[in-house]
Amino acid sequence: MLTVTTWTPRLAAILLTAVALAGLVGCAADGGTGPAPSGGDTQTTSQACETVRASVQDAAAQVQRLDPGDPSSAVTAFDEVAARLDDAAQAVGNRSVADLLPPLRSGFTTASADLSAIAGGDLSRLASLQSAAAQIQSALSAFAAACPTP
Repeated sequence: MLTVTTWTPRLAAILLTAVALAGLVGCAADGGTGPAPSGGDTQTTSQACETVRASVQDAAAQVQRLDPGDPSSAVTAFDEVAARLDDAAQAVGNRSVADLLPPLRSGFTTASADLSAIAGGDLSRLASLQSAAAQIQSALSAFAAACPTP
């Protein structure tokens, strides 16, 4: 039988996924290089990646410091990460980079809601939490591909 304490390893896996965000938000190329913005964009891809990196770096650092045994702090951190991703999406002037952020934000928002429910004893949300982790991983991979390390 699953209990609230048996989901802690799963929470740790989610947190490790989130920690990957810290490595990927540093994947911004030099904002001064690359082709000029096109198609109505006001930023090059490199500039947009830098905007996202700067906006999310603090949130990622906060996620790295999470205690897997403290689900309430994880919920708060995931909510803050989602809010910072929303702010970053509004600040980005490049559609291709901006389009990468909603799936990432949605993954963290869903993970936050699922963690909150699980912490309250609703273990039926474990599958949804696993789906959110997969969504976060997929979105991070897409971001890393669009914003490769220089």
